Amino acid sequence: MSRSTTAVLLSALVLPGAGHLYLKHYPRGLALIAISLVCLWVFVDRAIQQASFVLDQVASEGAAVDVGRLSELVTQTSNGPGSLVASVASLVLVGCWVIGIVDAYRIARNQQNRNALPRTPPRQ
Repeated sequence: MSRSTTAVLLSALVLPGAGHLYLKHYPRGLALIAISLVCLWVFVDRAIQQASFVLDQVASEGAAVDVGRLSELVTQTSNGPGSLVASVASLVLVGCWVIGIVDAYRIARNQQNRNALPRTPPRQ
């Protein structure tokens, strides 16, 4: 498997920036990984907040759990003030993923082309 394929697969399937680390482009790779992890943290934090709100509402009602009521509560929390932050985080994550894949491919191809150039002996 070529280096460009490996870098693209790492960036696409593992985490944005993983291909950069494989290609030894550490600053870019770490930046993409950090941004991606922050976006993922926003998703997890938002999910925990939503679950907590729904559980609190269900516990305060004290009645039997109704699927329709659960669906209504989840919909209500999805449209709350944190939904804009989650939307922006998802756009940033998708952007990081695309940039990571394309840039890892570009870097690997440049490295392959540089290694494939014939080396001319120095002039005397």
